[in-house]
Amino acid sequence: MALSAPATDTIDSSGFPLCFKTQHGSGHSPVLGLGDARDTFVVQARAMGGHQKEAVVTEGKAGSSWRMVSDEGPGLQGTDLAPFPLGFTSAGMQADLMHRIRQRARAQSIAITSLDTGLITDYAFQGSFFKGNGCGYAYAPQLRVRIDTSSPVIAIRDLVVESLAESPIFAAWRTPLVNTFALYANGRRRPLSTLAASPSPDAEDPFKAWRHSPRPLSGEDHSTGIIERIGQTVVTGVPPSAGWQPGRVDIPIHGRSTMDGTSTRSLTWLNRADGTQFALRTDEGTTQRAPSGLGYAFAGVAFCLMTQLLRYVEHHKMSIRALRLVQVSDCEITGGRAQPHALDTHIFVHGDEPDAVMERLVEMAANTCYLHAALHASLEPSLTLEVNGHAFGPGSFDGTDFIATGDGNRAT
Repeated sequence: MALSAPATDTIDSSGFPLCFKTQHGSGHSPVLGLGDARDTFVVQARAMGGHQKEAVVTEGKAGSSWRMVSDEGPGLQGTDLAPFPLGFTSAGMQADLMHRIRQRARAQSIAITSLDTGLITDYAFQGSFFKGNGCGYAYAPQLRVRIDTSSPVIAIRDLVVESLAESPIFAAWRTPLVNTFALYANGRRRPLSTLAASPSPDAEDPFKAWRHSPRPLSGEDHSTGIIERIGQTVVTGVPPSAGWQPGRVDIPIHGRSTMDGTSTRSLTWLNRADGTQFALRTDEGTTQRAPSGLGYAFAGVAFCLMTQLLRYVEHHKMSIRALRLVQVSDCEITGGRAQPHALDTHIFVHGDEPDAVMERLVEMAANTCYLHAALHASLEPSLTLEVNGHAFGPGSFDGTDFIATGDGNRAT
């Protein structure tokens, strides 16, 4: 049985854009700027009909809040109307890095005439939802950064490496985290026996926080296409990551990002024949015309976990009426480096199943979520840097051993 939902509770029934602002903040989160900072990004999400999900992402104490929606493609019998969860995180990771490169370049008076990135994030699923032994896996990101500039290569190398080091989402990937969870079964908080328990007080159920569906702010321009469905199928023949094992389902996510005026435009797609391409725009400028890269990245984690909850409900024909969650992401930057912190997720389940069944639902979702798998592991990106048409890499995360392809000259 699928999660019961009104036939009108769909992405296209509201007539709203795929993303719009619900609250205008007084300023950007300090973790989006230069210097030491600490702030929290909060995602409130709910399951709609089918595999559609809705979330409101609040970007820190002073930042704006954004409503965005996610869907799945035909492989999971979704309607393919909105970006898939892994695409949100792919776009967000690239956009966050590009933002940090650009603001550091301005601070250091480094002129950049063009900047774009490419990112491959491979995932895999092994086991069975039906048998209850499924498990999600993630592999180290393959990152390419291409820059045209009049500055020396060494300066650009340092700029990119420093920007990577201060990105909270890349820090979360390269540092193993023990993420924490809380379960609320029909309104009552219940203990979890296998997952790390949330140390936080009870979270507010998104249903109570949002007694009415989120609507666009009056006076805001929501016609600019913050998130767009491109619809073009893009498939490139890139082999799977090193360490790939037979018998696993390959889930290759590809993306690329480019500067577009003061904002960033990120394309993302599942690199298979049934993969649809989506474009996500970010804006870390003073106008706050679109979410930040971090906002998209953390939304993707929440959406991915929600997908796994829905898949387990479907496979086991569970009597579940509603699924909602609140995800708190603590971001900190100290001394130019992001300090990783565990995500804290509170899951609200309403249905006719015993508490033990609902607990098993949460455990299976956490075990099969690809992005939680990435955050549990130590996944340092393989970085290739291209400066003025000359490629250096792939290099290690700390910036050593960037070898120029072609002539073998070091960039250092």
